[in-house]
Amino acid sequence: MDNLWSFLNQTLALSVTAALLLLLKKLFEDKLSPRWQYGIWSIFTLRLLLPVGLFHRYLFPQGQVLLAWAKNAVEGRLSSALSAPYEEITVSAPVPLLPDGFSIPRSITDWLFCLYIAGAVISLLWLAGTYLLLRRTVSKGHKAGEAEMAQVQAVAAAHALPMPHRIMVLPQVESAFVCGFLRPVLVLPERPVADKVLLHELLHLRYGDIWAGAGICLMRCLHWCNPLVRYCCTRMQNDCEALCDQRVLERLEGEDRRQYGVILLSMADEKYARAPGTSSMANGAGNIKRRITAITRFKRYPAGMALVSVCVAVVLGATCLAGSAQADTITLSENILSLAIAQASVYRPTTPAGALDLYTSAVLTDNGAILAMVTPEKEQAVLAEKLAASPQWSLGLSQFWEEAEAPNYFERWEEGMDAPVRTYQANWYVYNLLKTEDNYTGILVLDASPWASASYEEAPWIFYQDILLEPNGDGWSVRPLSDWTRLPFDTRYAALSAKYGSEDIPALVYHGTNATHEFWIELQYILSVPGQEEKNWSEYRDFSMNIFSGNAAVLDYALRPNIRFSTQHCQDGGHAIDLTTGDPLFHHVQYWCLTAQEAAKMPTHAPNREADGTISLPSSYCFSGSNYGGTSDSQSAPAALLLQYTIDDQEYTCIVRPEGGTA
Repeated sequence: MDNLWSFLNQTLALSVTAALLLLLKKLFEDKLSPRWQYGIWSIFTLRLLLPVGLFHRYLFPQGQVLLAWAKNAVEGRLSSALSAPYEEITVSAPVPLLPDGFSIPRSITDWLFCLYIAGAVISLLWLAGTYLLLRRTVSKGHKAGEAEMAQVQAVAAAHALPMPHRIMVLPQVESAFVCGFLRPVLVLPERPVADKVLLHELLHLRYGDIWAGAGICLMRCLHWCNPLVRYCCTRMQNDCEALCDQRVLERLEGEDRRQYGVILLSMADEKYARAPGTSSMANGAGNIKRRITAITRFKRYPAGMALVSVCVAVVLGATCLAGSAQADTITLSENILSLAIAQASVYRPTTPAGALDLYTSAVLTDNGAILAMVTPEKEQAVLAEKLAASPQWSLGLSQFWEEAEAPNYFERWEEGMDAPVRTYQANWYVYNLLKTEDNYTGILVLDASPWASASYEEAPWIFYQDILLEPNGDGWSVRPLSDWTRLPFDTRYAALSAKYGSEDIPALVYHGTNATHEFWIELQYILSVPGQEEKNWSEYRDFSMNIFSGNAAVLDYALRPNIRFSTQHCQDGGHAIDLTTGDPLFHHVQYWCLTAQEAAKMPTHAPNREADGTISLPSSYCFSGSNYGGTSDSQSAPAALLLQYTIDDQEYTCIVRPEGGTA
């Protein structure tokens, strides 16, 4: 937690978990054992220790959107040293940390975070000071006499419990307690102490409740300003005492159990609550009364209830800790621009295909809020200003369609929208998506020809743009590297179709040599995702064409940030020369597409799988449209190609790599 918003993110997630636990504990208050009532707090502890958003999973994903919305609204008016608008709210650690190079706070959110850190430090110092003062007070007592020592030893031996390191008598204490972590001390009052009280304290020692109590105090310090967390910490300590009561009662029979209740009742008027680093049978009048009520309904829970307890805990733990992953498809808010931008900053695309799908959805629907989902964090503020100043959130993304007299579009209406959203119909493909270090480069193609009206039947409605995919936090962003280019008119319609490859779109060239030959292999490696679904025309209002009833294929504009490429096509061509003669090589060459891991091993023989393709050399630069199954890394073009051919019964291999690439 390195700013106010990351702390709020962590403590609010903890509050939601606490509310669920308290509700469930209330429902099972008299149905499940004290072991479950205390053990279920382990979920609360893990939620506190695990940073929110681990593996991009959240208990309440929409809460992340609302928090991002509030952050953008507040930080947009400030100039904070620790926070900035439109940055993703991340929790790197469950404890407060100041970033390297921290400067003087410049805004109220900076000061509030510093106030939180100061409160946590003061709470920890108070905790440490209280404990040290108690140990100093204990050290002024005197060692227990032979009678007290014999009594404690008898109780420990009877129940096979460990002895404390020391036993001290302190006149000013009212009840026995254990103090200390590594060298625990059993502190006794000067008056006689019942065996059942000693049993209670030795059970605390046996099960390490001193350490658990210290951890609870640390939790209270970390979230000192959250009253719900502080209340839960108190409940945890009380449940620890109730569990110790249960353990005592399980070791007693008949009249001894009733006497144990009488002993607790005698402590009901005491205002003493145990200090940090100690255990005490007395923990306040109200809590004593609740424990006596629990004793009256004491029972040994049947073995079958253990399975029920585990099942309830597993379901609750999976809900609170695992949460829910980012939805495969989401609906972006169309009504409030600032809320839509906040949602965009939370739902980052997690795959290259998801990033490109969002980018093309932004282009085809002229929606800048969707564009924000694939815009780098550092550019979010500039984008938000453009969106706020632009009517209908338009950034001119559809201008190239209008200038080219693009095919018909739909005006899509949705519930709660004041105006229709212009929705162009076009498939998208990415050519030659090549991974270079941490980034991907490729050519994004929009093919509107399947939806061209009859008057534009001969026009190849295909546009392409060079793009760069780069990491954006835990997701991906898309950066255009060129303007959109429209393919020139060509009568060879099939050759221009993005589905079968185009000689007008630059190919990916692989180059390499072996001892005898030099190769240039040209690939059009095409990746795509399904983008159509059957919908009724009555769901749309298209004023550029007649409306008719029935179903037809229209683009599905659901936002899919986690989608993966599902369709692969590979078009090939190339040539080679003989290094000894300089003559072209006329031959059939088989090739295997290699992943980066396979290419790094410098294979000298074909992989143990069928060839991905065969090239007849030399070939013209007109792709044949052959398909193949693709590499094991279906998110990008091959990192290298392994070629294999045979001349005069001699088998040759050669590795070719993308020109200018790093494979």
